[in-house]
Amino acid sequence: MNIGSYLIVLLILLLVASGLFIVKQQTAAIIERFGRFVAIRQPGLHIKIPLVDKVVGRMSLKILQLDVIVETKTKDDVFVKLKVSVQYKVVSSRFMMPFTSWISLKIKLHHMFLMLFEQKFQK
Repeated sequence: MNIGSYLIVLLILLLVASGLFIVKQQTAAIIERFGRFVAIRQPGLHIKIPLVDKVVGRMSLKILQLDVIVETKTKDDVFVKLKVSVQYKVVSSRFMMPFTSWISLKIKLHHMFLMLFEQKFQK
């Protein structure tokens, strides 16, 4: 065998190795093909099409905590700061929306709880 055939074998091995990926426990991987959602992969060793499929993100399936600091004015004109902790969990069978919208979901949750607690304390 000459050097050219060794390079071809090495290139094929690298291409096959780039198609393998591992998803850790308590996470899920989001796979896109040419920018379009294809699948959600659960923990374990998986195969993807090299140069076509791409792992665009990984979601934690653990119970997550979002801390919201709320500053509000009470009926007797006193300003109060409250730290509210909200726990939530992503259900893996339901996250079919684009990965980028999950990032903005945290921001939406934060604003939703701010509005909720301001309404509750300003009654």
